[in-house]
Amino acid sequence: MKRVETTCGYCGCGCGIYVNVADDDTILGISPSYNHVVSKGKLCSKGWHGFAFVRDSRRLTSPLIRQKDGTFREASWDEALDKVAKGFKDAMIAEDNTDHIGIVSSARCTNEENFLMAKLARAGLKTSSVDHCARL
Repeated sequence: MKRVETTCGYCGCGCGIYVNVADDDTILGISPSYNHVVSKGKLCSKGWHGFAFVRDSRRLTSPLIRQKDGTFREASWDEALDKVAKGFKDAMIAEDNTDHIGIVSSARCTNEENFLMAKLARAGLKTSSVDHCARL
């Protein structure tokens, strides 16, 4: 077993953790970092147990594009990014796109990542419609 030191990605706090990994790269569990400045050897229940999504059979592993009939098909990353870029370009019709574009970020992002998402929304996409799911 190896222990990989990293930052918990479950919320924006940034607790220090060790991911305990088997030789076949299966995650066995999580351990707290006892000398980490944020967590100081403690973790919430999500930090301890919030890693099952890594091997979940429902996890998306490639982009999906919605067809006209409502079904999805797999796509390459280049095709998916081109479609997203075209969608943003088509929606950016004014100096203020608040009524046309909205951004939803994540409570699992760091504060810095959420700041960058808000900056992208306001400066790049010219929208003030920014939200997140941190109210849980």
